[in-house]
Amino acid sequence: MEPIIDKLSEIETAAARIMESAMNETKQQDKKADERTAEFDAQVEAATQKKLEELRSNLQKESVAELEGLKNSMEKALENMDNHYKQNHEKITDEIYHKIIRM
Repeated sequence: MEPIIDKLSEIETAAARIMESAMNETKQQDKKADERTAEFDAQVEAATQKKLEELRSNLQKESVAELEGLKNSMEKALENMDNHYKQNHEKITDEIYHKIIRM
């Protein structure tokens, strides 16, 4: 009977070692999975930040270009108004004078 009990004890010890080894392996795999997940998250974050910077840069360039276009357009409009006034200021003055007199 003693050899059977010894054998069962050996089997139980071996089973406990196998279970412990399996738990250790599971922990290692979990750790590796967490590391891969963290690495992937970091890569995604870096790619997202890079894309956001590109979009911000492009938006800023477009804004500057649009503002420059508006500035040029406004300068041309002011120049046209100034030229019109210079060419027609006497006529404009006369019209204003006559409108005031008619009141």
